[in-house]
Amino acid sequence: MDVGEVLRLLDERETACRAEADRLQAEAERIGALLAGCRQELERLVTAREVVGELAVAYPAAIATVAVVPVPVAGAAAAGGDVEAFTKQVLAVLAERGRPARCREVVAALGEDPSVARHVERVRHRLKKLCAAGQVAQITPGMFTLAGAASTASG
Repeated sequence: MDVGEVLRLLDERETACRAEADRLQAEAERIGALLAGCRQELERLVTAREVVGELAVAYPAAIATVAVVPVPVAGAAAAGGDVEAFTKQVLAVLAERGRPARCREVVAALGEDPSVARHVERVRHRLKKLCAAGQVAQITPGMFTLAGAASTASG
């Protein structure tokens, strides 16, 4: 290999390296802009929390009477009309099973795709709420059953 060919290879390598450096620089700038936006939103939320906290101290009676507006839940809950309907659907699935069920099984029985994380997490969240309310029991991690059926399932 002569000097001319070595220099040509070095030029090619340098050009490729410059192109990659430019690409990475553009990506770093894009990420920097995203980070700046995230920090700005965080700052806005912190300010909002501080203002609400100050209002709660200054006007405790007014804050205590503020109504909480429920946010509709997407998917099965929205199809059922509200969280209460969704809760009834989840309880009905567990009752139909007659045995402990995994969250993904409940999701599938509700007609949703158990491979979609948000479906699984929504049902898992509801099951955990029902556990806290004493309507559902988690007999082992990830296995849920109706609270009355828990004693027969575990014993």
